[in-house]
Amino acid sequence: MLFEDCVCFRLGKTVRQVTKAYRKEISNYKLTHGQFFMMVAILEEDGLLPSELADKTSQDRATTTGLLDRLEKEGWVERKADKKDRRSLRIFHTQHARNHKDNILKLFEETNQNFSTCAGAFFIN
Repeated sequence: MLFEDCVCFRLGKTVRQVTKAYRKEISNYKLTHGQFFMMVAILEEDGLLPSELADKTSQDRATTTGLLDRLEKEGWVERKADKKDRRSLRIFHTQHARNHKDNILKLFEETNQNFSTCAGAFFIN
C-alpha cells in the first residue's frame, strides 16, 4: 500500500482542505477552526454544560475548557450558574454572538453542503 492510499492520510488531507475553504471567512470573526465549531454547537443548543459540549463536539474536556475560555474572553459566550445546581456552569451565547449568528450558521451550512457531496465515503460515526 502506498502512503497516499492510507485512509488516515486521506482523511487528514480532506480536513485540511475543508478548513482552508472557510479559514478566511472565520478569520473575519477572529475565530479559529475549533472556536468556530464550538460556536456552532453553542448556537445550535444554548445552555449546555461544558461536559455536554465536549461530548457534542467530540473534544476532550481540557480542550473544551480552553476553547470556552477564549470564546468568553472575546465576548462570544458567557458562563452562568445552573439554576438547579449552582456548582455547575452552563454556557450561553452573548449578544455579540447573536449579532453574527445568521452569518456563522450560513457559513457552516454552505461549507457542509459544498463538501458533503464528495465526502460520503469518509463519514465515520
